[in-house]
Amino acid sequence: MTINLDWLLIEMAFVVATALLGFLIGWKYMAIWTVGVFFSTIVASKIGPKIVLLVNKMLAVGAQLLAITLGRPEDSVKPPVIQITDAQQPLATAVFFLFLVIFAYWVAKKLGNGIAIGLLGKIMGAIFGALGTILVLSEVSNYYQSFAKLNGSDPLANSLNLSVPTISLGFGGSSGAADWVGLGTLAMAIFLMLLVVYTIWRVVRNVIF
Repeated sequence: MTINLDWLLIEMAFVVATALLGFLIGWKYMAIWTVGVFFSTIVASKIGPKIVLLVNKMLAVGAQLLAITLGRPEDSVKPPVIQITDAQQPLATAVFFLFLVIFAYWVAKKLGNGIAIGLLGKIMGAIFGALGTILVLSEVSNYYQSFAKLNGSDPLANSLNLSVPTISLGFGGSSGAADWVGLGTLAMAIFLMLLVVYTIWRVVRNVIF
């Protein structure tokens, strides 16, 4: 029996899962996490292309410290050297980005709280969780597209039919397409708008009631 997996279903499963998580833990955690995801995109884009060089530098320093600890000459311990091709660079950046996303969630768990959330706060948590995941998928899709372009082929195209899913949008008599990469910017804009509106609503509610 052959089971064909559609990446759209897998990706949407992540969106639904984080939306459910956001509903359970509330908007504060997910708002902090989504902001963390946004900054992760910036850090990954700046440091990601140099991440292998940075890791090799850290390994070299670690080897020197080990040699000094053992009482040997600094260059007596040879550090391992990581080498990747230009085509693999986007994948390395994507892995680094996902590490930052996990770290952002850890920070959110430390800074957030579930005090006075309410039903609306849970609903906003679900929305923020979904928008944050769309932003993550946007970045990962972007890096994978870069890898496939540099590699000259899509390694997962035949096995899992990996292609960036599109959503047809109709306005009047015309139509267009928006993929995860394009939806990332839209998701961040919607998140910021909802965060501002919801924060103002909470302040006004506390003042009035």
